[in-house]
This record gives sequence, structure tokens and C-alpha cells, in this order.
Amino acid sequence: MAKPPNKSTDKSINAYKEKRDFDRTPEPAPEAPADTSFASFVVHRHEARRLHYDLRLEMEGVLKSWAVPRGFTYDPTVKKLAVRTEDHPLAYTEFHGVIPKGEYGGGTMTIWDSGRYELLKAEDGPEAVEAGKVEIRLRGAKLRGEWHLVKTKSEKQEWILFKARDRYARDEAEKQPFFDLARASEAPVPERIAPMTAGEASKAFSDPAWLYEVEFAGERAVLRIASEKATIVGANGGPLGDVLPNVLPNVLDDAERLRCEHAYIDGVLVATDKNQRPSRAELDRCFRGESKAPVVFYAFDILHYEEWDLRALPLLERKEILRTVLPKLHHILFVDHVAARGEEFCGLTEAAGLPAVIAKKASSPYASGPSGDWRRIATADAKGASDKDLVEAMSTRKPSTRKIKFTNLDKIFWPEEGYTKGDLIRYYEQVAETLLPYLHERPCHMLRYPDGIHGKAFYQKDAPDHVPDWVETESISSSSKGEAIRYIVCNDRDTLVLMANLASIDIHPWFSRRNSQNTPDWAVFDLDPDGSPFPDVVKIARTVGKVLRGIGLRPYLKTSGATGLHIYVPVKPSYTYEHTRRFCEAIAIHIVKEHKDIATVERVVSRRRGKVYIDYLQNRKGQTIVPAYSVRPRPKAPVSAPLDWDELDLDLEPTMFNIKTMLPRLKKIGDLFQGTLRDQQDLLPAIEAFQKHYLE
Repeated sequence: MAKPPNKSTDKSINAYKEKRDFDRTPEPAPEAPADTSFASFVVHRHEARRLHYDLRLEMEGVLKSWAVPRGFTYDPTVKKLAVRTEDHPLAYTEFHGVIPKGEYGGGTMTIWDSGRYELLKAEDGPEAVEAGKVEIRLRGAKLRGEWHLVKTKSEKQEWILFKARDRYARDEAEKQPFFDLARASEAPVPERIAPMTAGEASKAFSDPAWLYEVEFAGERAVLRIASEKATIVGANGGPLGDVLPNVLPNVLDDAERLRCEHAYIDGVLVATDKNQRPSRAELDRCFRGESKAPVVFYAFDILHYEEWDLRALPLLERKEILRTVLPKLHHILFVDHVAARGEEFCGLTEAAGLPAVIAKKASSPYASGPSGDWRRIATADAKGASDKDLVEAMSTRKPSTRKIKFTNLDKIFWPEEGYTKGDLIRYYEQVAETLLPYLHERPCHMLRYPDGIHGKAFYQKDAPDHVPDWVETESISSSSKGEAIRYIVCNDRDTLVLMANLASIDIHPWFSRRNSQNTPDWAVFDLDPDGSPFPDVVKIARTVGKVLRGIGLRPYLKTSGATGLHIYVPVKPSYTYEHTRRFCEAIAIHIVKEHKDIATVERVVSRRRGKVYIDYLQNRKGQTIVPAYSVRPRPKAPVSAPLDWDELDLDLEPTMFNIKTMLPRLKKIGDLFQGTLRDQQDLLPAIEAFQKHYLE
């Protein structure tokens, strides 16, 4: 039970009151400090003059607050600055909105995380604050486990915030578990959930909306963790629990190391034969005590995490949570997937001698029973495949039967760095799985540099006459040419590599797909520095992001790969190019009014006077934009790199993302841009919010 408020608490809230005009700011007015029976916390993402986070802990009827300029990390070795600020009223736990420009803290305030906390090694929170050492256990969606706040010797109310070493801790180089669980519902971990199964058989197909996983021969099972205690039972509630303690001690031991206290994980128990391939017969021998082959739990879905039922979340989001919850283990393994390229993956699986592939719709919720969102694709028996080592077989891509005559692989395309045309082709070969979904079914044109980045270049919209018959094309009428243009549609790795072999260093897809040419998938802001310093581009991007989030949208950010930045808003397919262009125009004009000194929407280059050009006119049919992960024909071979918004720093340098650094980065943090493929958003509520907050 929290202690009742005292006079010092009354005094502490006065600073909050004195700094604000409550006739202008939507922030809650201070009330008399309240006595509450539980301790809550909230973290605000505050996009003011500078982006920072505000950590607030409920104590004595108010919120004790710290500004955290550089955000949070689960790495205990990394210490973050936290500056003590004025106390806030309890009503601030639910506040979010736009604080008007000119008011104290003007900018967009969003609730980044919230939940309960527990005070450790102290009985009284204010006394711990006064003593300069606050140790807490947080139970939020993004922040979990034990955290420490320690006051420095500075007189400026500077503290140090860091993560304690516990089950949640991890290296900063790993993906941090900052999950968005807004669409999940709070509930206790269930005893049993009936499994989801494939609703129909299917032939191999490719679709960017689907993921493809190997079907492992084994026993469908569930790993359930409640209050840190792990158990494994059959997915249908079978008698596995009676034999598991003797058969699977290693799996249960590994389960104790998962980065959560509560979970419900769907998967399959697998034992392998001498060729390291899953064998149901070997697993049965393990269950009968006739074999000592190691048994592994392959985890492919997570249905419950901590206090949240995740079944309503899209599959891809659930898998990202699962991947982050699992540390590197020997007996619990993550089942990875291939996106979009189902036919190629099925061919590889067949060559490896595995029985089937399960295709799963990336946006699907988890629904018990047979579902059309899961499809089983049986593979044919490949002669001699069962004699191959599985790891070797799956790591070797099935050779393409399509013939590409590679030319001039040693030709230098980037003289300063010594990168060749062969280096370009190898990069696209390796990044294809991630890049192709951003090209799927989109008309593309090429920008060809046959003599490298310093040689002559030419655009080519029409597919060359000599391209092989297997290259997909789409003929689209052109009013300017008076005839149809035959665009390349790059749906597979071979076509991507072919375009690179034709010296198209970067690729230029449409905003819409060939079967929905008039309805774009994205509304895009193209920020072009036009000679202005790159920190100005960063400032404008921050403001665009702040405004978009303030009106309820979820924008995505990437470098252009050249000198600018791109901001995407994926939209529902009910909007025309005219709609998206006018929306982006209104936002751009507002941004220019806020930053007249460094931003412009002037189309005539000579009139921009070195300001950042906010290009909204790209949102037109037939216009193109380089996709994420495309190489650019510029010195240092830069790549268009997706960014986390917290990476938007004045020290950001676009060339740090290039054909040598992009693949390691992708392996480390994953694809930050995949939301642009599936997170379709409604512009109408955002337009209404924009009119309310910025135009009235």
C-alpha cells in the first residue's frame, strides 16, 4: 500500500503547474496527490526540440520523472543518462497528444510503455529517490525485469540508468525486445490452446503476403512456461508429460533460459537420424527409451508472452517476438522462414528430401483448427536426397535452370573502393530474399551504368528485346510515348541478378502493383538536401515523423542511399495517387511553415536556395522510388537502408550503409522496413486529426 501524500509532494507538483498554461496545453492540470494501492509506471516518447524518453514512477500520489535522452537498452554494460525533472500528476499516465509549439515541452507525446513496477531493496520510494539509488522491477510490454537508477555526484540532477543482469538482459548488438503489444489482450497464460493446422493442400506458389517454413517430421508439442516453470505437452493434450522428464531434460533445461517468465510456444519435437534429418521413427525410439539421440524442440510460433495473449497479432509479429525471446540455445531452436519466394523454397526443400513446406499468411492471427491461412505443400521424393546431410542440403541453393550469361564481372564499377560488377551481382544475390518483396508485381525500370558510376548512364523503361522469355514483363500504355512500354516485373532472384548483370546498379519500382496500377501501396515523402547539410535533412525528417505520429500514423524511415531520406506511410488500397499526393502536400506545406529557414516545396531547383526539398510529387502513377536495400550509383557503394527512428541522429552518415555493411546489419537487426508491406493504414482519420491539431 502506497503511503499517503505529504506536504513535500504538494510542493513538488507546483513546478509542473508553474511551467504550463492549461488554457493552451492539452496536458492534465495538477490535482491533489492521490493515495493509491499499486505502483504504476509510464514511459513517454517525447518528440520535442530533441527526441527523448520520459520515465515516470508513481510514488506518493504523483509521478516521479526522469528524462532519458538516449532511450533504453537491455545491455547491463551500457549506462544511460537520466535527468530528474519535475513531478507530474497521476493523470499523466494516460496522457498522449500534441503539446502546442511555444508551450513548455512542445511536440508530440506518445505512450511508449506502461505497466506496474516493484520497488526492490527499499520500502519507501521517495526515500530511495532522496538517497539517490532506486532499484525497480518493471512489468511493461517493452521494459521488463530489474533496472537501476543511481544519482551521480553532479548538482544537475543527473542520474545513471542501466539494466541489471537477469533473464531479460542481452548484448546491445542483439535486437531489443521493444514489442508493440497494443493489439494483444491481457490474460493469464492458458493451460491449453487447440493447435492451428493447415486447412488445405496446395501446389507451390509465390506471394509476398506469405511465409514458407519447412515441415519437420516429429511430434507437434507445446512449450508452456508459467512463473518461470517450464512444461512440454502434446499439442492435443496427449501423454507426453509422463515421459518428458526422462526424455527431454536438455529441452527443459534450455527452457529455463528463455527471456520471459510466462509463455505458450507452439512447435514440434524432433529427433534426427545419422544424416541429421528429422526422423519420426527415431523420435519414437527415444520415447520408448531405445535411443539416446538428442531431441530438439523446434519453435515456430508464440501464442502468449508474459501477460499478453498474442493470438490476434499477425504471424510475422509473433515470430519476431519469438525470435527475440529465444537466446542462442542447443535444444530449443527457432524455425525461420522464407518470405514471398515459395516456389524456389519448395524446390530447395524437395531437393533436400524433406516431406513438405507449410505456407502461412504473414498477416494471419492464430486460429485453432484447420485454417485457409495455412497451406501444406507436399514435395516429391528426390532420388538419393535422404542420404545427404540435411544441414548441407538446406544450405545449398538449388541451381537455377535459367541461363544467365554473366559478362565483365571484373569490371570496376566503383574505382575509389575497387568494387566490381561482380561485387554488385553478389550483393543482390545475397540480399534477394529480403529485397524481392519490395519489388513483387511492380513495374520496374532500369538505370544502367555499363562503365561504372563515373561513366555514362541511361534510363531504360522498356525491357530489352534480348531478355530471356522467363523474365516477367507488363505492357502499360504511355501517353507520352503514344505506345505501350514493356516494363520488367522483378519477382525472383534470377531476374534481379539479370538486371544487375545489365549494369542496372539501382532498381526503380512503381508505388503500385501491375494489377492495381491506380492505387498505390505507399504515401512517400522524399527529402532531398539539394546542397543543404545533411543534419538539416535529419531535422526535417524528425518533424515529419513527429507530425505523422501525432495524427495517429506509423511512418517508416530509410535512407535514400544517395543524399536524402525517404519516409513511407503504407496505406490501404482504397486511395488513389491523387489522395496520397494531396495528403503528402498538406503535410509538406505545414512542415515548411515550421522550418522556413531550411525547408521548401519549391519545384524549381534554382529557387530552393540550398534548402531541403520535401518532394511529395513523387506520389504519381508511373513515378518510381528506389526500394529498401537497393545499391546506389554513388561513391562508397551506398545502400538504401531502413532505419529505426531512434537512429535519426545529427551524426548520421548515409554512406555508413553500403554493400559491405548492409548484410551484417540485416543479420543483426532484421528487416526494419517489412511493415511497409503489410501495415496498411487508413488516411481519413489521420487527415481529420491533422485538421484538428494543426489547421484549426
